[in-house]
Amino acid sequence: MGGPDLGDPVTLSKIARPEEELEAVSGAEGLVPVAIGIEIGGTKLQSAVVAADGHVLLRRSDRVDPAGGAEGVRTVLAAQLAGIINDAAGNRLAIRAIGIGFGGPVNREQGVVSTSFHVGGWSDFPLAAWVAGQVRDSLGAVPVVLENDSNAATLGEALVGGGRGARVVVYSNAGSGIGSGLVIDGHLYRGRASGEMELGHLRLFPGGGILEDSSAGWAIDARVREAVAAEPAGMLAKEAAAATAPPSARLLPAALAAGDATAQQILDAAAGPYAHALSHVVHLLNPDVIVLGGGVATIGEPWRGSVARQLEGFLMTPLRPSPPVQLATLGEDVVPVGAALAALGDQSRAARRGEP
Repeated sequence: MGGPDLGDPVTLSKIARPEEELEAVSGAEGLVPVAIGIEIGGTKLQSAVVAADGHVLLRRSDRVDPAGGAEGVRTVLAAQLAGIINDAAGNRLAIRAIGIGFGGPVNREQGVVSTSFHVGGWSDFPLAAWVAGQVRDSLGAVPVVLENDSNAATLGEALVGGGRGARVVVYSNAGSGIGSGLVIDGHLYRGRASGEMELGHLRLFPGGGILEDSSAGWAIDARVREAVAAEPAGMLAKEAAAATAPPSARLLPAALAAGDATAQQILDAAAGPYAHALSHVVHLLNPDVIVLGGGVATIGEPWRGSVARQLEGFLMTPLRPSPPVQLATLGEDVVPVGAALAALGDQSRAARRGEP
């Protein structure tokens, strides 16, 4: 297990004063009210202590083996939570709530995982109640909020990231899958309990595949492997020969920076369907900003630029120019930050209503 990344010492001067609504849930004088944000992905598991202004104060991260199933993930999570709670106590941080961003569909109202497409054994699991039970001895009865990871990331980017200050924010992350979310006036849009904003599962043409088949990270990886095999003297093949890992989208940034035409073709082939899907979002919602995150977005400006350029061509004339397309700014912290802010927001609303 990795140790905590404390960074600079935590002091009140480094943390923005909590919103007035959070003062109602402050505890003992001198303690800083914070939340734990948890990200549960297919192979990544991380927890962060997050202040009310979105700053990450402490974090712990582990890799998990999907073959170990949900039970294996929970074993690692239990140890991770115990460690970060201990870290927080040593830094005089008062944990007031816990938010979870889960990599798959969830029933937020019930705090139950619907299923996972990457790890077996999660279906219908009461994750919020389980986490509450794990921390009860050390924290007491703190509220636990369960979110889909894309919704958590959307809230984080909308409030303190690339969409900060905008009224209507669409966030979309492309990685092992493609998810998205919508924030309006600082609040997540929610559909029925089964979910919403599943951009990656849009079928762009009747009878065709879904967006993830064209634009998810694994689809881009496949195109890179094909290019390496088809062009053994090409730049991607040369990069692959020098790398220790199998050919993947990680080879693209250097090749794009060098002006490699094949790398640009691969990028545009993934960005085109993605932009097409986003054009439907724009025609329906016309948001103030679109924020791109996820592993594919770490390609950076070439990815953002290709998506933005192709998006423009799919829009009806009255909707041009398109909404600004920006890269996410929270990086690896986006899901824990968003999950923590969701939990703090829920708790502050409960405090105003006089609920425990």
